[in-house]
Order: sequence, then structure tokens, then C-alpha cells
Amino acid sequence: MSLPRRTPAKFTEQLKTGLAAAGVAFDGSIKPGTRLTHEITHHGVTWEIRYAFRVGDDPIWKLTGPVGDYSLGLGVETAAAVAEISAPPAVPEPAPAPDPYEGAPRTHLGVEVPQFVRAEWGTDRAQWWRIGVATALGQSKAVRTV
Repeated sequence: MSLPRRTPAKFTEQLKTGLAAAGVAFDGSIKPGTRLTHEITHHGVTWEIRYAFRVGDDPIWKLTGPVGDYSLGLGVETAAAVAEISAPPAVPEPAPAPDPYEGAPRTHLGVEVPQFVRAEWGTDRAQWWRIGVATALGQSKAVRTV
């Protein structure tokens, strides 16, 4: 199988029609310096789509985008490429709030540590809580039978 030298006009037209129906502006122009790659920007996200080969009368496109599986440039059919390009951009999840009790573990011997103990992790009160948990679980040296 040889690499394609150009994108067949009917495939470019099929892509243009699909993108227009999805509300994406695309004039079919080729990215400068390439023969097969188109550059499409939608919702501030830039995608590269390159004609790869055809299966029967259906083109397969190498779609390269900013996130997820498409950052690798996977081969997709026209409908899948249009759906991915026209989808609204993913909203990043907010960063988690910083832990107010940094340095204090969230669990001790498999038991969730209460907030009041985490707040006083280096004190005698927290030490007695840890001893109580260890004793209740049979992990304390004082209650183990050898």
C-alpha cells in the first residue's frame, strides 16, 4: 500500500459538508507546507486532520487534537472526526482544595482519622486515639498474645 499523494476532492467535500452541518467553519484549504493536512480551529481548539487512506468509498482520517486519544493521531471515519471536532471543549476540573492538615494521614491502620484528630496529629490526644484504634483492632503490642 502506498501513501496517498493528495486527498481526493470528494473526500474533502464530504468533510467540508459534515463540518458545515455541525457548525464548524472549514474552507477545505491545506495547511501550508503539507499536501494532505487540514488545520481546523473550533471553540479555540486547533485540530489537524490528514487524509490517510480509504476503505471502499469511505475515507479514513488521521485526527490529531489537543486531548485524549486524539493527541496520538488516530485513524477515524469522517463522521467520528466531525463529532470530535464539533464537540464542546472539555471543562477542566477545578484543582482540589489544599489539605488543611498536611502531614496528618487520612487513615490509620485502615480506619479513617477524624478531623479533630488530624488537626492535633502531633499531640497526646492523637496518640491516645491511635493507641485506642490499635487496641480495638488487636494491633497493639499490649494486647497481643504471642
